[in-house]
Amino acid sequence: MIAKNGKKLIIEKYNNLNVVFGTVDNKNPKSMYINISGWASPLIENVSNYQSIINSITKKVKNQLFLNIDESLFHPNKMIVDFDMRESGIRFGRKSYMNCEVTLFQKNNYKMQNTLIQESLTDIIGLVLEEVFNKSNHFEFTRNK
Repeated sequence: MIAKNGKKLIIEKYNNLNVVFGTVDNKNPKSMYINISGWASPLIENVSNYQSIINSITKKVKNQLFLNIDESLFHPNKMIVDFDMRESGIRFGRKSYMNCEVTLFQKNNYKMQNTLIQESLTDIIGLVLEEVFNKSNHFEFTRNK
């Protein structure tokens, strides 16, 4: 039998997107992940290149993380941002699934239950949601289809 070492915490306070953070190994938590998912409705008709918009969202998420990460807890130059939204399925008047997974690498290997970690991750999630997803000129993001 394989023991589960991962821990995750579902954050319910954000109405427009599903947010989870956690670690895959709580006994040795070298990295933490943040998962933001939901549905995106295009706000503008007749956009010819959604790939540049998707790339721009990825860049904005990275920028917010870099500017606001707690450098006493996480390595600012070691992070992975995977923003996934299929360009081919985006149509005006129709919602498309979106998933953004962020991996942050810790300096101190605090367990997820640590208040410093939880507060830091909650703060950075709030900033990313506010500055990137809520202020998007191209999509309205919602929790459900």
